[in-house]
Amino acid sequence: MTRVYKHKNQRGQAMAEFVIVAVLVLVPLYLLIPVLGKYIDMKSAAVVGARYAAWERTVFYAGPAASVDWPGVEKTDAEIRNEVRQRVFSRCTTPIAHGDKSASNWGCGGYRASWVNRDNSGMLPDYNAVTHATQNDDSPGVANDVLNLIVTVADALGPFTLEMKGLYSAEVAVSANTLPINFSFDGEITKAFDPKKLTFSDRSVVLANGWSAKGSEHVKSQTQGLTPTGVFQTPVGNVIFKLIQAVVGIAMPEIWLLELGKIEPDVVPEDRVVVP
Repeated sequence: MTRVYKHKNQRGQAMAEFVIVAVLVLVPLYLLIPVLGKYIDMKSAAVVGARYAAWERTVFYAGPAASVDWPGVEKTDAEIRNEVRQRVFSRCTTPIAHGDKSASNWGCGGYRASWVNRDNSGMLPDYNAVTHATQNDDSPGVANDVLNLIVTVADALGPFTLEMKGLYSAEVAVSANTLPINFSFDGEITKAFDPKKLTFSDRSVVLANGWSAKGSEHVKSQTQGLTPTGVFQTPVGNVIFKLIQAVVGIAMPEIWLLELGKIEPDVVPEDRVVVP
């Protein structure tokens, strides 16, 4: 009989332990899983947004991001920020449009549908809750210093220039409104957990060569800087070459047909032209 009573006492103790663990651990964890999922989703969106912003700056390298007077395609930081909001944080399912860079609100039904608190209030009601900042710095390493010397010499012959600030970085942050958890172990509401406004952010860095020629004139300018004989296409160099032709042309008439340093991009050879 003693063994029977001991077994019943153990069963009662196990039930009591399960109830305590369920109340203190399992139930709060069950309630926190959806909230943690939303926070993880916001953090993931910040990671994607930072990668997008950094990549966009390497493509649209002109304007405020360029350290040189660059004739590239320009996109402002505000336009990239709007694209991050529309393409990463909104619930929009329509095809990406070029006009979203000038958007002033969420549109497309707002931000992601799952980002709501337990009272259905929005965690991200403010369009300006998503912020971002970009910058580009000098490329690291000795190679950048050597290349900088080569560009300086080529520019003296050229002109020729390169964007030497090839380390592009972007940081995206999102601020989420939260509700306090009105629960404390001692029963005092004043000691309840209140996370207030939470901020999730991420920084992405891309090392790239941000140079891409724009148009035939830009190609000509860049190529001339890399061509030593291109100096004879400058006004002063052209005069010097004319004097050389006048002196050497007496014994070598073919020099008059030589166009030293001439660069003509996008010229189709005559044998490749098809006349209808």
